[in-house]
Amino acid sequence: MNKHRTIAGLCMLCALLVSAFAAQSAVAISGTTAFTCVKGGGDKSLRGEHCLTTGEAAKEYGHVAIAQDKQTEMIATNSQTANNTASSSLIRLKSTIGGVPVEFTAAGITGVGWLENKVAANGEHYTHSKGTITFTGVEVKSPSGCQVTTHKEDGSGSEEGEVGVIHTRELTGTTEGQGDLFKYGAADGGAYANFWLTCGGKFPACEGTVQITGNVKATPVGATSTLSHEATTVQNTLKVKGTKAGVEGALTISAREQGSKGAYTPVAQTTVTT
Repeated sequence: MNKHRTIAGLCMLCALLVSAFAAQSAVAISGTTAFTCVKGGGDKSLRGEHCLTTGEAAKEYGHVAIAQDKQTEMIATNSQTANNTASSSLIRLKSTIGGVPVEFTAAGITGVGWLENKVAANGEHYTHSKGTITFTGVEVKSPSGCQVTTHKEDGSGSEEGEVGVIHTRELTGTTEGQGDLFKYGAADGGAYANFWLTCGGKFPACEGTVQITGNVKATPVGATSTLSHEATTVQNTLKVKGTKAGVEGALTISAREQGSKGAYTPVAQTTVTT
C-alpha cells in the first residue's frame, strides 16, 4: 500500500512539474520588430505611408511583415517627420564643453545601412540594424561665431574640413530588451562621431576635436522615430567630450529588398507578443 502511495505521489509531483513548466513556457513575451507600411496591406487600419494611427487620412495602409533573419536594405531621413509628415524636422544637440554651453542643429539627415528581424533565445522578437548617418547643414547655435567641419577620424573616408557636415562612424541599432524603444550607438562601443569645432580662438576650451560617445533611445511612432532632449539627458547615455548631452529630432527609416532597384517603403517598429 505504501508502495502504491509512493508511486502515486511521484506521478502527482511529475504532473505538477510538467504543469508548472508548461505555464512558465506559456508566459507572453513582447518584442518590437519591423514591418513595412504598405497601401492596401495588412488590415488597412492605419493612415498614410508612415502607418499612423491618427490624422485625417483614410485608413488605407497596413503593416506587412519583413521576413525573419533576412537583411533588408535601408535608408534614414528626417524629411516628412514633422507636421503630420508634411515637413522635415531639425536635429538639435545640446551639451556643455569646458563649462561653455554648446548647441548644434542639423537641417538634413542621410542614413544608409541594413536591418533584419531576429528572435532572441528567450523568444523575444526584435530588430537589429547597422549603418551610418551623415548630418548636413550643421550650424553652431551656441557659442556664436563657431563652425563645424568633418574630421579624419569620423570613419567615413571623406575629405577632412567639409563645412557643416558630420559623419557618424558605423552604428548599430536594436530593439532587443528595449520595450517600445529603439536603441542605437557605435557598433564597436567607441565614438559615435568625431568632428572639428573651431571658433577663431575665442573659446579654446571648446575648440578642436569633439567626440560624441554613448547611445540614444528613440521612440517609434508609426514609421517615425522621435528623440527627446529630456529623455536623452535622463538616460544619461550620450556624451559630448565626456559631458552629458541631450538630442531631439526625428527620423524615418525606409527599406527594400537587398539588391532591389525598386522604391523604398517606410518601416514601422511595432510591438508583437509571442
